[in-house]
Amino acid sequence: MLGSVESERWGRLVGGHLALDFVNTDIVSEHDRSEDVLRSADEFVAWCVYAAVPGAVSTVPTGGADDVLADALSLREALRASMRAIAAGETPKERDLATVQAMYARALGSATMSISGGVLSWRWAPGSPAILVWEIAVQSVDLLRGGSIDRIKACPACGFVFIDATKNRSRRWCSMDDCGKQEKIRRYVTKRAQAR
Repeated sequence: MLGSVESERWGRLVGGHLALDFVNTDIVSEHDRSEDVLRSADEFVAWCVYAAVPGAVSTVPTGGADDVLADALSLREALRASMRAIAAGETPKERDLATVQAMYARALGSATMSISGGVLSWRWAPGSPAILVWEIAVQSVDLLRGGSIDRIKACPACGFVFIDATKNRSRRWCSMDDCGKQEKIRRYVTKRAQAR
């Protein structure tokens, strides 16, 4: 397990699914990308280890690291736009879905099918950081095909996307420990000020 420095850098994984946690690595404040979690191939691989992406190891193979980062950023951008559209009750743009589909096709074209425990899975030759992008692409398509997209929501405070797994679909915040608590404090202070 990674230490508290990484936990502070990346925060909790609140999306409820790898694809959503990957989207949530894109921390942008008024077009300022200085807080973006994925600024290098090293950081992408380190985040994958932190998020327990299957096949993630803590070192970046030297070959193709820049291409892998470019693919990861492209996939994340398309997923972010698609998931935020879904959370808003809209249909994702075709170009964003085409980007996800292209990465998914590359992943499957490089994979070997295997069945373990009665479940179909994909395996890639170890050693290439591309397998991390491919794993995220495959899991993203699995999420979109899995039928729970009507439960994808966006936090009104920070914009993180998550799956609302509550029985009555009432989850509003990415985390009650973060945005939910801040909103409760804001309402409390406002209510107290109005009572004076």
